[in-house]
Amino acid sequence: MEDNILNAIPRTSSGKGIAREIRRQDRIPGVFYYRGDQNVPLSVSSIDLSKLLRAKPSLINLHIEGHDPRECILRDIQRDPVEDTVLHIDLMGIKRGQKLTVTVPVRLTGIPEGVKTGGGILQTGLNELEIECLPKDIPSMVEVDVTRLLIGQAMHISEIDFPALKLLHDPDEVVAIVVPPTVIKEPVVVEKVEVGEEEEVEGEEKEEKKTSKETKESSKKK
Repeated sequence: MEDNILNAIPRTSSGKGIAREIRRQDRIPGVFYYRGDQNVPLSVSSIDLSKLLRAKPSLINLHIEGHDPRECILRDIQRDPVEDTVLHIDLMGIKRGQKLTVTVPVRLTGIPEGVKTGGGILQTGLNELEIECLPKDIPSMVEVDVTRLLIGQAMHISEIDFPALKLLHDPDEVVAIVVPPTVIKEPVVVEKVEVGEEEEVEGEEKEEKKTSKETKESSKKK
């Protein structure tokens, strides 16, 4: 099987019970849709889907049994929140030459100068980018080089240049920033005096004063 081919079988029933039964058969339920056409519920082999996800092709050549092959993209993946296994997929048919709006992950590359020399901390502003491009130009991810960033400097959308991609974000939106290192102040230790100790000290002082007074009075009498 080529890296971008995905074989599928149509399904006539839907619902949570049917979806669970499909997954018990080591298959993943999904839907293929295209503008103006009727949606096609389907299922795919979980093994074939895993291979496809590892290959990360920009376009998928979908072979649905009983249908002509269609080019599509993986529009959405639903995963189990605990086990992270795939529960359902949405495949969207595309037309060559027609631009699409898709979301792709961001990958920061390089170690910022402010991190290496100043101990700064690199913080990510965006984990994904919404882009518009032709199907053939859809990247598996957008790599952004942050090597030049010093402490206090940020990488903005306006500084990212990919000729084939249109970034659908505010130009001033921050993709990544290097912030100063966190300074942990030493806690100020304040000695606490228990109430009982204060009373004891005060009592001792009063006793000392009383003894001193009695000594003076005794001296006068002599």
